[in-house]
Amino acid sequence: MGYRPKRKVYRLTFEDEDMGGLVVRAHSTSLGGLLAALGILTIDTDDLSAEDLAKLGELFRTFAAALVEWNVEDEAGQPVPATFEGLASQDADFVLVIVRAWAEAISGVPAPLGPPSPDGRPSPAPSIPMEALSQNQAS
Repeated sequence: MGYRPKRKVYRLTFEDEDMGGLVVRAHSTSLGGLLAALGILTIDTDDLSAEDLAKLGELFRTFAAALVEWNVEDEAGQPVPATFEGLASQDADFVLVIVRAWAEAISGVPAPLGPPSPDGRPSPAPSIPMEALSQNQAS
């Protein structure tokens, strides 16, 4: 008889006040699924290729498979099922916020925010005032 690791369930949290009251619980995913999710979350959603669309679809299906429960309702007040179909019925921005929170929870690090600024210039480094060290005094 071998060891069967228990799947952890995460209760996702959201910083956006508009998400107040939203409850989402989801399982972790495999390491391969996590690495794929973190890579996909860096895709520029303003310029999607067919390959990027396929990867996003895979990410949403992976998340839907990990989704344990949520308290999302449709406009008529009916519960939206915690399935891929339920997820697909929601606004894309809403789903991306949830998936980013999930990736952050299961990885322990903030999810990538997307590509850097398109102007190509690096951010200026902060100026840190420096002064010369004093010479050691002989005792």
